Amino acid sequence: MRKGSWVVYWLHDDRCICLWRHGYIGVTNRLPQRMHQHRHGHVFRSHPDAHCIVVFEGTCDECLALEREMRPTDHIGWNIGFGGSLYGGGLRGIPKPAEQRAKQSAAALKRYADPAQHKRTSRAVKKGLKNVDRSGPNSSRFGKHLSEETKEKIRQRIAERGITGSNNPNYRHGHYSK
Repeated sequence: MRKGSWVVYWLHDDRCICLWRHGYIGVTNRLPQRMHQHRHGHVFRSHPDAHCIVVFEGTCDECLALEREMRPTDHIGWNIGFGGSLYGGGLRGIPKPAEQRAKQSAAALKRYADPAQHKRTSRAVKKGLKNVDRSGPNSSRFGKHLSEETKEKIRQRIAERGITGSNNPNYRHGHYSK
């Protein structure tokens, strides 16, 4: 699959013999992420031995047209809804128009400017992340290393701020705390 290309895919198991009547037909431009969503959704719970085949690769419009042709109504195969609609088909990860993103951003900034809302949001986020372990392999930075250029920039900023040596809050008589 080429980067940025769209695909029509068929999720099916050994009982499925016709992709027009059986299994699940979907459209995506991010197949690995979409398969991850399926593995944690209703399709794989109901059909744990399902596997995926790419049926067609093309533009977004071509793929949606083929899906609309293959799933013109609700409840064909494993599909709950009809095909061929970015928003009606329940597809996640589809980029929203710039105008819609700007409206959402403005609404979020307006809500967050209210000190009471800011505090409520902060409390909710902290509560939601309270029991999440982000150390070791669970860290988004696990196994990643900084380049020498980045390390040097960090050193320069630390020196500019004057928090080197005994001025550093982690300084412990020549040894930094862990």
